[in-house]
Parts: sequence; C-alpha cells; structure tokens
Amino acid sequence: MSGTMDDFDMGLLDDKTYLVAVLRQKMLGMYPVFMYRTKPKIEGEEYLADEWNLRKPLKECSLRIERRGELLLIVFTYKNPGSPPALFAVSKVDISSERNMDYYIKPVGDSSRYFAIRVTDQHGEREAVVGLGFREREEAADFNQCIINFQNAFARERLGKAGEMAHQE
Repeated sequence: MSGTMDDFDMGLLDDKTYLVAVLRQKMLGMYPVFMYRTKPKIEGEEYLADEWNLRKPLKECSLRIERRGELLLIVFTYKNPGSPPALFAVSKVDISSERNMDYYIKPVGDSSRYFAIRVTDQHGEREAVVGLGFREREEAADFNQCIINFQNAFARERLGKAGEMAHQE
C-alpha cells in the first residue's frame, strides 16, 4: 500500500488549538481506492456493489484514515496532472453521539471489497452516501480492521473513563 498522506484544509478541524489539544493519529493510508455513485436507499435496505457502475468509478482517490480525539476522519483526495492534491470528500465518524458505525460505514451485501460510506464536502454543508471500492480483498480487510480497531479503542477509553468516575465517587 502506498499513497499520499498530505494534510488538507479540513475547515474547523484544522483549528490550531484543536490540533495541539487533541490526539491526532494517522491510522491508514492507501492508493488507489475507487469512489462510486450509489442509489438512494430506504432505511434498513442494504447496499449492493452490483448496483453501482463498477467499470466507471466516480473518482480514483487516495484514502487516509486519521483519528482526532473521538472523531475518525476518513479523507479522500485526488490529484489531477499538474495540480496539487485536492479534497474529494471526508467522512467524519462520530460514534460518541447517538449514531453507531453503521450510520457512517456499511459493508455491501454482495462483496467484501466494497462499502457504502457517508461523506460530506470540506465544510460539512453537503452530505451523500457513496460507494467505496478496493482493488484487493486484503486492502478492504485492512480498511475494515482499522475501523474495528477504532471502535475497540473508543470502547476501552469509554470504559476507562467510566471506571475513573466511579472510583472518584
């Protein structure tokens, strides 16, 4: 796996105080990954990669997964010849809220190499669910394991904080 791990303007998440005061951990970088247009789904209906135009991705991107405090950022960037890398989309996964991981990332029902992922533009103004595809199963497994590792670390930290609070009482 190789890829560009450049920093991009992420709006409010690149606030200088926030960068210093919050854990920032790069967890995974990968190139290429493929983004696909998805069809709108009714809640509970599963996504299928066969419904996407797999021969014609929306965009070929680099992927970077970075933890910032309690957020997991999944950043998709692309590069046109002669231009600097640009932000395609970002997924700001916040499982500290009432939403669980399935709200942000869902494996598709017909392949282990594809996922449906909720993304926003750079400023969080527009939101969409797009398809995410990997060339190799191993790359998809690395992506999935990174997500699991984040969830497990988050759960351990929550338990630790709860234990500290109970101990202080």
